[in-house]
Amino acid sequence: RHLSIVLLVFSMTISRLSTRLFSSTAQSALARNANSPLRWGILSAGRISSDYVKAMHLVPEAEPIAVAARSASKAQEFADSHNIPKTFGNYHDLIRNPDVDVVYIGTIADHHYEWTRESILAGKPTVVEKPMTLCADDTKELINLAKEKNVFLMEGMWTRCFPAMQKLRQIIASNEIGPIVYVQGDFGYSMANNGPEDRIWLPDSGGVTMDIGMYIAQFGRLAFPDGKLKDVFAAGTVKNGVDHSVMATVTYERGDSRDGFGEDGLLQFALTGAANTEERMVLQGTKGRVVINGPFHVPQKMKVMYDQGRGESTEQIFDFPLPDDPYGAWNNP
Repeated sequence: RHLSIVLLVFSMTISRLSTRLFSSTAQSALARNANSPLRWGILSAGRISSDYVKAMHLVPEAEPIAVAARSASKAQEFADSHNIPKTFGNYHDLIRNPDVDVVYIGTIADHHYEWTRESILAGKPTVVEKPMTLCADDTKELINLAKEKNVFLMEGMWTRCFPAMQKLRQIIASNEIGPIVYVQGDFGYSMANNGPEDRIWLPDSGGVTMDIGMYIAQFGRLAFPDGKLKDVFAAGTVKNGVDHSVMATVTYERGDSRDGFGEDGLLQFALTGAANTEERMVLQGTKGRVVINGPFHVPQKMKVMYDQGRGESTEQIFDFPLPDDPYGAWNNP
């Protein structure tokens, strides 16, 4: 429900990156008026797109000017609800519209690869909801294509845009808690009321791993930025044909570490759709640890503990209060 602060941070970031990373198509559009907000095209009129646009209305640097859905009537209904001037009854026309500077893709994950690829080929800077695709090969292809076409591409991993995450990266880079030995986290919410038509039960993109696993997986890249994925060990339960609870351990080959700590890095996490969990993250270093209080995907409080001996430590607490929420009701808290 706190998407507004994330979009605020992200939108300012994308504004600063525009002249360096945007394609020539977007640069030409921005050149017409350097002080104009970025004009966003919203591809899909679903629940997550609704949240994204509501937050976007709070950001002066961003303006949703078009929405596309699989039917003209649904696009118009979404546009009326969110004060969007242009509508399209198909995705192709929005991507090709010259008035759209940036494309946001909020379809179900099954279609992320297809429409992200088309958006990149059209020269449009693209933000695609998580997961970017359903497999590593497709994701690598899109990244390489974006590099080849010099087009900005970003997965909508909104947690990374919080001030708390910036502080976490600083702590890791400073080595003040030593090299990270392991990361542990949990993320679960009860799916008892998710009906049979809910996207969580889709055979290809459904299940807890595709829905929320990336929130924890991203910490492996933060804790071991130069690490290479080595092994994945996982076990879980299945409900309605998709993974419902999962426990996994991931190892990262640290390689030639500048800090001299040669052991592999470990990431361990638990996911479930059977219960509401604490949603806490711990990053354990050789000289201390960082604890991010739940819900860690909306990080507001972080505790840094410095070891003074076994069972003894000093600690420092960092608070990152959220801004006032003008809406109160969101589809995806």
